[in-house]
Amino acid sequence: MIYIKRLPAGQLFDVELLDINCKPQTPVPHRHEYFEIFWVLSGEGSQSIDFVKYPMTRRQMYLITPGQVHELHHLPDKLFAISFNAEFIDTQNQLPIDRLFLQNRSKQPYVWIDEQGEKELGDLISIIARELHSANADKELMSTLLVGFLRYVMRYLDDNESVPSAADMRMVKLLKLIDADFSLRKDTGYYSEKLSMTNKRLNELTRQQFSRTVTQLIHDKVIVEARRELAFTNKTIKTIAIELGYKDTSYFCRFFKRLSGQSPQSFRDTWIK
Repeated sequence: MIYIKRLPAGQLFDVELLDINCKPQTPVPHRHEYFEIFWVLSGEGSQSIDFVKYPMTRRQMYLITPGQVHELHHLPDKLFAISFNAEFIDTQNQLPIDRLFLQNRSKQPYVWIDEQGEKELGDLISIIARELHSANADKELMSTLLVGFLRYVMRYLDDNESVPSAADMRMVKLLKLIDADFSLRKDTGYYSEKLSMTNKRLNELTRQQFSRTVTQLIHDKVIVEARRELAFTNKTIKTIAIELGYKDTSYFCRFFKRLSGQSPQSFRDTWIK
């Protein structure tokens, strides 16, 4: 079974400055029960997020969402690791969570920070870290400062819009709907009806935002979940197929191979070696 990483009991937030001499707390693949940011300050490293390997270089900020499979291969010379539970951010301040972690997850799980941002965000996270380790740490102050930190980072999204459009927010809602219902509903009409628009308009928006159709976004979700189940459970392929909404195991195997380049059994065999 895959290891689930959690923050210590009673702790909602943490900031660590890691360097090349640190050993990863969890060197094997694991899932997070919290949001995590890896911000590379110097050097190069590598990691995998949901079975995709990424290089880690200076000024890259990786955003990892609860439930994603994560593995650190090589630590850069220096990086910040910023961790927080969902309840640390007030429900009225969910915009940066939706934009950075959910919406950006469907494009790429990172942003690039420029020189000015590196300095200003560094000053801000230093203030948060000092407060965290003070004798009378103020949770509300830290939460407010973290929201400010995240809103600043939003400036580095590809769309460069600090205030999202109505279309952006509908895309966030779409991704949440897919996360919740993909195993039961794989038809575009279901999602377009939920969002009160036509199939054509919804696909136009997903192509603009993600360069993907609705069907492709659903398929992406199915493949990620299938890989997680194949790699970290002993469930049969038939059981996995049924749980993901495919009654015909043969069809599921062909679908998986077409999108992944290998059969479910081959993926499982490769992963557990």
